[in-house]
Amino acid sequence: MQIRRFSWILALLIGGLSLSGCTSDEITPPEPEVETPGSFVAVEGYEVPGKLSLLRMIDRLDFEFETLLFCSIYDVNPATWDEARELAKGPDLPLRQEIDAQPSGAITQSPHQVVWFRTLTEEEQGRVK
Repeated sequence: MQIRRFSWILALLIGGLSLSGCTSDEITPPEPEVETPGSFVAVEGYEVPGKLSLLRMIDRLDFEFETLLFCSIYDVNPATWDEARELAKGPDLPLRQEIDAQPSGAITQSPHQVVWFRTLTEEEQGRVK
């Protein structure tokens, strides 16, 4: 009798846990920031004054008073922030420069937006190794 009761309670607990457990669909990932590896960032005036450049954050190196950002620069010329977002969603963007390193202020002190995010591939991660 007690074994049956224990089995029933255990079944309820297990069933209750699966009903109340978290799934990945319920978790909202945090919004990527400029320094988040994998972020696509459109920056006004990064290469040409008044023009947008599309960058992909690859890695960062933190120093005591500064952060050095490693990024790829794409060979595209978006005219608007929305166009930069649509370009960033594409699978194969042409590279203008495989890796560039700048202090974070070179990006954050100009008008900029994180326009998209995608996890880095092994190849992209290898650009700074």
